[in-house]
Amino acid sequence: MQTILKISEAAAIALHAADYLAGRPGLRSAQEIAKALGVSYNHLSKVLQQLTRSGLVVPVRGPKGGFTLSPSGKKATVRDFMTAIDGPVKLHACLMGAKVCRHKDCMFGRFLEDTNRRFDAVLDGKISEFSKRK
Repeated sequence: MQTILKISEAAAIALHAADYLAGRPGLRSAQEIAKALGVSYNHLSKVLQQLTRSGLVVPVRGPKGGFTLSPSGKKATVRDFMTAIDGPVKLHACLMGAKVCRHKDCMFGRFLEDTNRRFDAVLDGKISEFSKRK
């Protein structure tokens, strides 16, 4: 299915892993996270490496080790996690790829504006707040 939002599988895994970690105190193993999210352990491991390099996740080695959000990861936004995986998030105002839509009164114009505005608000939301939702 084609979607307007382009979020890579790795970024989606990063967001879900961050949400999982934010909602559970203490260390969580990559195997536990992969199983809980229903994702590939190998793919999750690569994502966790990127999040570690970005300073959003802290790894702890050893038999009782695992991962937890870093202090900056606890304060981070959805945008921070997506940027750590895919680079800066770019919102598009035109389905045809133009920087500014050239077609006056495009049937998708307002829809894309509203969608971008709503998505931008989600991007600025803190990961720690999403884990508190009911």
